[in-house]
Amino acid sequence: MPTASEVSSCLSPDVHYMVCKLGLEEGEKTDIGNIVSPTGIVSWDVITACIVFSETEDRTIDYVKSVRLLGPVCEAVHLNLLSLTPDQFENLYGFWFEWTNNKKLFLEGFYLVTSSEITSVALGLMKLTSCLERALGDVHLLQSKECPFLFRDLLLSEELAQIFGQSVMDVLCVFVGSPKSLNLRNILWHGFASPQEIPLKYFSMLLLLTAGLGQLLQKTLYQTGCTLFHRAPFIFTQLDELLVFPVTNATVTVIYCPGCTLFVQNIYLWNRKTVRIKRKTSACGSRKLYVCIFYTFPH
Repeated sequence: MPTASEVSSCLSPDVHYMVCKLGLEEGEKTDIGNIVSPTGIVSWDVITACIVFSETEDRTIDYVKSVRLLGPVCEAVHLNLLSLTPDQFENLYGFWFEWTNNKKLFLEGFYLVTSSEITSVALGLMKLTSCLERALGDVHLLQSKECPFLFRDLLLSEELAQIFGQSVMDVLCVFVGSPKSLNLRNILWHGFASPQEIPLKYFSMLLLLTAGLGQLLQKTLYQTGCTLFHRAPFIFTQLDELLVFPVTNATVTVIYCPGCTLFVQNIYLWNRKTVRIKRKTSACGSRKLYVCIFYTFPH
């Protein structure tokens, strides 16, 4: 296991090893034909077979072994997406993104897979995971009246396990669920990871997994006769409502787009490695894509 002195990163040594090295180790190559069909249907059995459990009584997920096995699968998926044209990608997966209520965002993600602009990729992953969380919450409400507040609790819910299957939810937990996992959503949203630290193949894998979830959900909706409804997005209408935090001795920068459906970013620590994300989100805010809220505290 790496030591703190060996890692120049805002990630802890263990997290850096998990995210930046573990899934990139040389391993047996995986045939893309075993993961997804020529028509874009995801073979979940191949993916879920990579999830390893501890030998303890509670049989928790062994995240180290699981990420190591998923590495070649993610690589095969990434290389496959690189071989597609935008039209091919949309024809294969566009319909399966409909359940997210933000098909456009996921189709735009394809362009980021081939992008050399790593900051855009990181920002795209932040938006993708937020949209996925929202969509899974809508699915959860098919069987409940209230959605869990925390994403990790949502992923662990019995409601989603009944709809998608427990093995599928275990896969999602490896990517975005637990602090012991890759935890891609949180390490980006909370400002720990710099853009270059996130392997691009994980972005590609989350695109495929989202499409695969759409395929599973359609089957469930057909069998049960249920209809998926989407909650109305929260829309900011009063700028003053964003400035209610009792912040002292800090610089507050708010870039605001009235009347738009928006993402909110609230990151508390900026450094040389992550400041590019701040600049990129500022640019997005000025283009009226979403709200950006930055708190800059003096040292």
